[in-house]
Amino acid sequence: MKKIVIFLCVVIILCSSCDKNSKFLSVTGAGSVTFVPNLVKFSLTVRQTDPVLANSVAKTKESVMKILDICSKYGVKDEDIKSSWISTNQEYHWQTDKKVFDGFASNQTTDIIFRDLDKLEEFTAQLMMLDIASMNRMEFDHSDRTGFADEATLLALDNAREAAEKMAKRMGVKLGDVLYISDSGADYSGYRESANSPMMYAKASADAGGVVASPGILSVTRNVLVKFAIK
Repeated sequence: MKKIVIFLCVVIILCSSCDKNSKFLSVTGAGSVTFVPNLVKFSLTVRQTDPVLANSVAKTKESVMKILDICSKYGVKDEDIKSSWISTNQEYHWQTDKKVFDGFASNQTTDIIFRDLDKLEEFTAQLMMLDIASMNRMEFDHSDRTGFADEATLLALDNAREAAEKMAKRMGVKLGDVLYISDSGADYSGYRESANSPMMYAKASADAGGVVASPGILSVTRNVLVKFAIK
C-alpha cells in the first residue's frame, strides 16, 4: 500500500539580462511517496566473559550459533544475516586501590533483516530468551525503497515543470529547453527504535514477550532544482 503526495509549494526565480541567451527560470520541485514497511533491521550483540580466553571465545560462538538456529527456524535467509568478527579485551574492576582481573570479554555483533513482520514479536521473544547483551538500531524499511525514491524523483520533476509553466504563463514568457537539473538526494522518514530499549525493557520484565512496535507509514521525499530557458 502506498500513497503519493506532491508538494506544490515551489521556489521560483525569474532571471534575465540584456543578453537573451542568459534568460532562464529556476524552480525547485518536491515529490513524496509513502509506503508501508515490509521488513525490519536490527543488531544483536553477544558478550561473554571468562578467565580463560579460549573459553570466552567459545561461549560467544555458542551464543551466536543459538541466534542463527532461531533465525533458521523463522526462515531468515543467509544473505539477511551478517556477523562481525569476534573482538576480545581484558576486563578489570577496581578493589580499593588495586585493579583486579575479571577475565577476557569476547563480543560479537550479528545484523539481521527480518521480513515476516507478523511474527516479529514471536521471533524477538525467542531471541530475548538467549544470553544477549543488547539489541540495537531497530529500523523498519521496505525492500523496494529505491523504487519508491525513483518514483518520488519523477514526481518532483513533474512538480517543477508544472510550477515553471504556471510562472511562465503569468509572466508572459514561454519555456525553452531545460538547461540544468540537480537532485538534492532522498530524505527518508520512518520508524527507528532507540538503541537497547526493547531488549532492556523485555529482560527487566518477568513476563516479557517480544518486541511490539507499530512502524506506521514511512515516506521518501526527493527535491530537485530545474532551470529552463525562457523566450
